[in-house]
Amino acid sequence: MSQWYKRDVTSAAPVRRRRWPVPPSLLVGLAPLVAFAAVSAWRARPSDDYPTLGQTVDSVVRSLVVPEGIAFAVLAVVVTGLGWWRIATVDPARSPVRWAAIAPLGVLVVCLLRLPLVDWSALPVRYFLLLTVGVLFVGAFEELMTRGVLLVGLRRRLPEFGAWAVSCVLFGALHLLNALAGAGIGPTLLQVGFAAAFGSTLYVARRLTGTLLAPVLLHAFWDFGSIGFSATAEPGDLTRLTIVGVVGLFSFGVLAFGVAAGGVLAWRDDRPRRLRRRWRTVPPMAAIAVQGGEPRLPTVV
Repeated sequence: MSQWYKRDVTSAAPVRRRRWPVPPSLLVGLAPLVAFAAVSAWRARPSDDYPTLGQTVDSVVRSLVVPEGIAFAVLAVVVTGLGWWRIATVDPARSPVRWAAIAPLGVLVVCLLRLPLVDWSALPVRYFLLLTVGVLFVGAFEELMTRGVLLVGLRRRLPEFGAWAVSCVLFGALHLLNALAGAGIGPTLLQVGFAAAFGSTLYVARRLTGTLLAPVLLHAFWDFGSIGFSATAEPGDLTRLTIVGVVGLFSFGVLAFGVAAGGVLAWRDDRPRRLRRRWRTVPPMAAIAVQGGEPRLPTVV
């Protein structure tokens, strides 16, 4: 990695500055998402049945483990070539808005509540092992692409609030591709809104922990419970379905809170910029001169 040095005006010692092999840019940040959308649209077939995804061992391998594993490997090579691993996976400073942790913790509670609803005896052990591998690939790939590379690119051109909002919207819009894989239009649109809200909570998880690992694991855990339950659910089990409905309502509340928390967190990051812009014509207090007992402000030009 190349480095350059800039001499500090107050010290003779050189100050080391880091420069990434490929400078962050919006176009580079968007490129993996656009490429993934194009490949997914190209691979989609009218005969695809999205609702059956992950219902069997064979489906988990064909629909999750293999394609998501390949996608993550390709993206990892791209990020390595860009030299973006650190800026895409680590935030130098954690957000001080600690109450926002209620959002990712609420999602964690939802994930834990789902586990007893999964019928662990309905499918072989290898199904759940492969499902674990598959959802980890999904979480790693989608988070590195959206809360990683995309966020780096958006931050190059937008304030943090804009980067948060656009990344959530694009993450939700990415799920429109499910309609090409056999999902109904109504459920797809609902999933788009749901995913955008979920993306805000995952953004909060990154900002509070300072690392992309937290949203990766949270994303994978969420998908594991969702797919595992749908694969083992009995249509006539009204008790389980009622509990799932209650958990679902709680999930909507948690994700709505996640949207609010993400917005406040990003807005707070932009506050110093807004204050500088609002008070740019006001001189600092040190510039006030006192003559004859009366304060005199210097002329602002």
